Amino acid sequence: MTRRKALVAREPNGRAKRTPSEIMSPTESRRLMDAAKSGLKDKVWGTPLGWLHVSGKLNSTQFAAGLRWSELVADYAKAMQGPKPPQSARLAPEGGTPVDPDSPTGVREARRHSQIVHQYLGATSILKHASGHVRNAVREVCELRQMPTGEDQLRALGTGLNVLAAWWSAGGKRK
Repeated sequence: MTRRKALVAREPNGRAKRTPSEIMSPTESRRLMDAAKSGLKDKVWGTPLGWLHVSGKLNSTQFAAGLRWSELVADYAKAMQGPKPPQSARLAPEGGTPVDPDSPTGVREARRHSQIVHQYLGATSILKHASGHVRNAVREVCELRQMPTGEDQLRALGTGLNVLAAWWSAGGKRK
């Protein structure tokens, strides 16, 4: 005995039919990708995470969790003064001095760095409870900006982003 499905129009595969506004054509998604690469649209659509969202492989909650994870990892690297990726030589020196840790600005920055570190450690502990395959998929797509290599990795990415989104919505705070 099966559960009754809602009375809606269905596709041949059994899914509820989607409205045309929910589906983006392949041509439209390609145009959006090309526009992002040429600078006409937001750069996020040119990333693998943006492309997976545009092509319908990730839903908006997973996409938002992936963006948040990417930003958190970048902030964590800055807070921990991690090694920077190689860059070309700077010909003009950048001015400025580090903030004095005893000044009010330095205290605020130290508090912000502490919160970022706690957020990162909490999120990584949540991902550690998922399998290593899930953790690696999230890392490769969100941090290293690589496309998933197969259906298994895409499923693992979706699982990892769902876990992160659920954790953040249940009280894992950002600030």
